[in-house]
Amino acid sequence: MLDLTFNYCLSFPGVTAEEKWDEEMCFSVGEKLFCSVRVDPPYKLSFKCTPGEFHRLIAHPGIVPMPYLARYHWVQVKHPASLEWNELQGFIQQAYDLVVNTLPPEERDAILKAKV
Repeated sequence: MLDLTFNYCLSFPGVTAEEKWDEEMCFSVGEKLFCSVRVDPPYKLSFKCTPGEFHRLIAHPGIVPMPYLARYHWVQVKHPASLEWNELQGFIQQAYDLVVNTLPPEERDAILKAKV
């Protein structure tokens, strides 16, 4: 699951990856974080989501508000295998889209053009 997540995050246009904070691989677009994965056990996956998804997700066993980022609607999946891969892909795609949509128009347009 870890390799799948890494490859999936890097498949989006304009994404950069950098290891930060206690062995977390952080995925950003336009220098704004949208997803992070702990690279050593215990594997944890964190991502940005909508306010509605935030409340639905944290009601799910094994998913908690992300420390320090919960107020920005970030969740942490304590066991990534607790979500089906296709569902996890949807949440990562949504996190990416949420961040891209906050970028300045010129930067967003350049990224979206690269997507085509």
